[in-house]
Amino acid sequence: MFPLSARHFRYIWYGAFFLLTACSTVADPAFVTPAAFRVEVSPTLEYLSPAITACSMQYPELQLILEEKPSGDMGKTGAAVSLFWGESTIPSGVRVYRLGADRLVYAVHKSNPLQKLTFDQALLVDRGSFTSWADVYKSFCPDCTAAETFLASPVEVWRYSPGSDVYAGIAGLSPDAINAPFGRIWLAPSARTLSEIITNNPAAIGWLPYRWLNENLKEISLEEIDPGRQVIPVIAVTPGDPEPVVSHWLKCLQSSFGN
Repeated sequence: MFPLSARHFRYIWYGAFFLLTACSTVADPAFVTPAAFRVEVSPTLEYLSPAITACSMQYPELQLILEEKPSGDMGKTGAAVSLFWGESTIPSGVRVYRLGADRLVYAVHKSNPLQKLTFDQALLVDRGSFTSWADVYKSFCPDCTAAETFLASPVEVWRYSPGSDVYAGIAGLSPDAINAPFGRIWLAPSARTLSEIITNNPAAIGWLPYRWLNENLKEISLEEIDPGRQVIPVIAVTPGDPEPVVSHWLKCLQSSFGN
């Protein structure tokens, strides 16, 4: 028998350590590979992105894949969940869950002195019937005052393209709400874009989901309209009965509306 040197002892000790470590490494039965969780969302609901992410973090077994799509293209590609602003484009044969509600409001910059209109007056403004804000105030708000430069500004009316969910919401207020304009109007690609436009241009005006208002925008109070018609449901759609974890995720998202 040969004596073992200190170096040999070190080699034996390291080898035994790694052998024991390898033998003791057992797969954690609680660990589950995250499953792809594809969610489609209307651009109008972009304001839900923080809540969508926060709820997904509560369920690490779901690997969120978020896709922004026009509402008319959603619910047709097998996504686990489709989130709709309004219900005009929801496909048939799906499970429908109401998460909460939004409101469709006529919005201007906070510096605009206009406070209220009747619904018919708002439709006249929205059709480009007035060339300047001075004309609007003369007809509907004779006591409104503003700087001369603003009074001379053209009324910059913004609308949405047919087929968008906000356009459908406006059409739901009244068939007259989408009549052909009398004058020049502009088209907004999304509610977020219009929110930014009105924020940066006090002469602009247009319909917005209430949740896209910010500290620089305000709602024009509308008279002679049923307020319930301005309420727009926010809907989640699944192709079939959702898995339990997806149901919990939907309940989490629903809580962001205070439900």
